[in-house]
Amino acid sequence: MELGEVLRLAARRAPEKTAIIAGGRRLDFREYDRLANRFANFLIARGVGPGDRIATLLFNSPEYGIVHFGNARAGSVLVHIPPLYAAAEIAEIVERTRPRLLVVDAAVQDRLGADVAAEIPLVVAGGSPAREGTVAFAETIEGQPDAAPGRSIDPAAPVAMTFTGGTTGRPKGAVVSHTARYVSAASTAREHRITEQDVVGVVVPMFHAVGLMIWYQAAILRCSTSVIFRRWDPAEFIAATERHGISSVFLVPVQVRDLLHSPAFDPKRLAPLTNIGVGGAPTPPGLIEECRAALPHCGYTDHYGQSETGPLTILKPEDTRTHAGTVGQPAEGVELRIVDGDGNPVPPGTVGELVTRGPYLMEGYFGDEEETARYFRDGWGWTGDLGSADEDGYVTLVGRSREIIISGGFNIHPSEVETALASHPAVEDCTVFGVPDERWGEAPVACVVRSAEVAEEDLITHCTERLARYKRPREIVFVDTIPRTPSGKVQKPHLRDAYLKG
Repeated sequence: MELGEVLRLAARRAPEKTAIIAGGRRLDFREYDRLANRFANFLIARGVGPGDRIATLLFNSPEYGIVHFGNARAGSVLVHIPPLYAAAEIAEIVERTRPRLLVVDAAVQDRLGADVAAEIPLVVAGGSPAREGTVAFAETIEGQPDAAPGRSIDPAAPVAMTFTGGTTGRPKGAVVSHTARYVSAASTAREHRITEQDVVGVVVPMFHAVGLMIWYQAAILRCSTSVIFRRWDPAEFIAATERHGISSVFLVPVQVRDLLHSPAFDPKRLAPLTNIGVGGAPTPPGLIEECRAALPHCGYTDHYGQSETGPLTILKPEDTRTHAGTVGQPAEGVELRIVDGDGNPVPPGTVGELVTRGPYLMEGYFGDEEETARYFRDGWGWTGDLGSADEDGYVTLVGRSREIIISGGFNIHPSEVETALASHPAVEDCTVFGVPDERWGEAPVACVVRSAEVAEEDLITHCTERLARYKRPREIVFVDTIPRTPSGKVQKPHLRDAYLKG
């Protein structure tokens, strides 16, 4: 299905039902559908054609959904740039993707360099434009036709690009089709048991693949009301659950812990909440049990997947006791194998790499044939995640064959941080690895060999100025040398083990 149809069918089914609640704003499905049409017509009027790219730099908002569905109806490809990225990261992605238009949140418009603003038309959402020549989002759709543009869209065509860590340290743009994200949203709606009666909390960032195109889109597919949160605040979520009757929400594990430990936590105020879906990072040991004890009326549905694939496995609430520690079984319609290095399936209980194939797979990485070829082999997507399965097909993850750090649901590649550290004149050598973190799941730690005196705080600040804040090292350990193999490869497992032993 073409993704623009997901909203159109919901509007046909329940035109007067509230589709979105965001702060004091409400939109019913009929108006939401009209606004998406207006944005699609605006793009077409500007000459944006099928396959052309537009980009967003937005926090969660109604505008994000309008742009998403309008883009789908225009046939263009939406480049989701995280607003948490530093100015240099944003500029690099804009240079690589060359979007025809950039929709930017007013709060981060000053993060765009003058060269970006001069070359690419800017539309500002959620506030007033700060620069001459930019326009407010409301102005772009004012006066545009309410009717659907009528452009024929191939469901196999690309619709979006989200960014994830790469082996080169440069974020990779995973390009996905209408079909891939429709299949993932439909699978999520079924496996997380979202119904038309649900009020769904949209808390995970919509620039994250699971936030918009999987979880939020599943809510629209089911014609549920969505409560959109601009940023995560446990107290605000608790108040909104009590006020609007939020019954289902998707969180990353760190947000679950935040919710349970919030001073505002009160099971009575969270009485409407019947299901917490979790993913984006491994669930730490004991968190499900803690959640069950604190919210006994609420189910916990664990979910493992990737930006490249959508959901792959589901651990249902009724399985969290009998199969604790696993990420569940393959989701409905998912073909998943655990294989050795040659692609041969391994026996139950044997560790191997998870591979998958199906209509939910990405098309490839934008402008990166090498990374695309590394991911795909003989029609299978090699996830880079290591695990084993028991006789009943329940999967246990044990690590990653690649070195991506997942912190708070966000991917961090060590070489990104290493590049930023190495640009400091006092750094002679460095390496970065992930360590377990009670709050974030994992956290990056750096080992640094100094060529001149420099303080830990100065190096962390240096990284923060060049990278998104969540990518900065949480700690820097100064060492005399960094151990390497004879071939020159850093012995990260040795360093990580030594760090964990104190």
